[in-house]
This record gives sequence, structure tokens and C-alpha cells, in this order.
Amino acid sequence: MNTIRQKEKKPNILYNYGISEALIGGLYEGTISFKNLRQKGNFGLGAPGMLDGELTILDGKAYQTKANGETTVLKDDQMIAFSSVTFFEPDLVSHINTFTDQHSLYQIIVNSLVNDNAMYAIRISGNFNYIKTRAFPLIEAPFPVLSSILDRQRIFEYEHTSGILVGYLLPEYLNGISISGFHFHFLSLDKKQGGHVLDFTGENLKVEIAELRSMELEVSSDRSFQQFRFRNKYNEDLAKVGRGY
Repeated sequence: MNTIRQKEKKPNILYNYGISEALIGGLYEGTISFKNLRQKGNFGLGAPGMLDGELTILDGKAYQTKANGETTVLKDDQMIAFSSVTFFEPDLVSHINTFTDQHSLYQIIVNSLVNDNAMYAIRISGNFNYIKTRAFPLIEAPFPVLSSILDRQRIFEYEHTSGILVGYLLPEYLNGISISGFHFHFLSLDKKQGGHVLDFTGENLKVEIAELRSMELEVSSDRSFQQFRFRNKYNEDLAKVGRGY
């Protein structure tokens, strides 16, 4: 990465509400309000209650992109099933002025990082020649496992749009608790486009990275969660859901 600068800051903390394996396994009911979640971070992503779209949390507000393509601001009393947030303070900043695709940019980011097994929050802003996202529709009980309803996800493809990718690069040892690897949600500058990122190309991109030094995990006291049987069987399902197929 070029023109990286480092600055003094307080350590970033990753707050994870819920367990990704439980979400993948069909626990879609919201068990934390956004009012309570935002006490833990102003930047991140998540899944709304009943899996009703995709959440992008930016500058202290949550934006819900639904399967009909609409993106709206989440209200304080709306419930969330799963989320990862932090108070974002970058310690690495870079500018990618040339055209790049998703794979190439991810490789540039990986090559710039010193610690292979650290947790990173990443914000990428700029001009996107093309971006492909998705959102799931509202799901009602009885809840199927997430990998069985990939045919119900709605795909959105945008061209020549400006916006921000909000997400993380997390190590493999967190897979099942959170989602390992790169995981981004998108929000356009006009706040009308969004969703879970599947692919993109772009140029004149600003990349900001914060290394997260610790993690706080909170789980629901809800009976459904407390009786859920964790079997570590959804790792491949997590990969399928992340890439959309």
C-alpha cells in the first residue's frame, strides 16, 4: 500500500454480539436493540432481526438494506440478531489511485499487514466502477438454515457509484464465532444503495485500517440461543453464505 501513515490512538476493541454459527444455523430473531448496540461501537455490520436485509453501521447510524433494494435508517428500538462493531479509529491510511478489483485490493491489504492473526476493521471509500451486493428477505419461523435459502437472496449490481465499504478482516480462529477472512457491507454516499458485498471494481480508493487489540463477546440469554446445539458443522456454510453461492 502507498502513502501509509500511522498515528497515536487508543486500542480498538471489537464487540461481537451473537455467534455466527448460530445465525447460520437459523437463529434469526433479534435479541439486542440498536440503541443498546450503538453503545459498543459506531462502525460495523450485522444482520437485522428475522434476517430482514443487511446492516451497515457507519458514523453511529445503522442502515438497513432490504431485499427490495431500499436502504433506510434503522430506528433505535429495532432489533438485531448478530453484529460486529467497534469505535473506528484507523492507524493505517492509504490511497489506491489506479483501477483495482476485489481480489487485487484484498491482496494489497494483506501484503501491507504485519500480523497475520490479528483482527482488523477496514473502511474503503471512493469510486466504484462496479459493485455487486445482496440482501436476504425477511424470514419467518420455522427458520431454515441460512445456506438452504441462498436462492432467496436478492442480488444488486451497481455501476459508477461512490460509497464506502465497511467491514473486517478476521483470522481463521474466529470462524464460527464471527466470520473469518474479509467481510464487507456497502453503503453509497447518497445512502440509497447497500448490502453484503460479493464483488467490486474501483479506483481512487481510500483504505483505512484499524488493528483491533481485543474482543468483547456478548450472547443472548434467549432460550432459543441457550438451547442451540453447537456442532462446528457450519464452517462450509459460512463460506457459502459469505460468497453468495
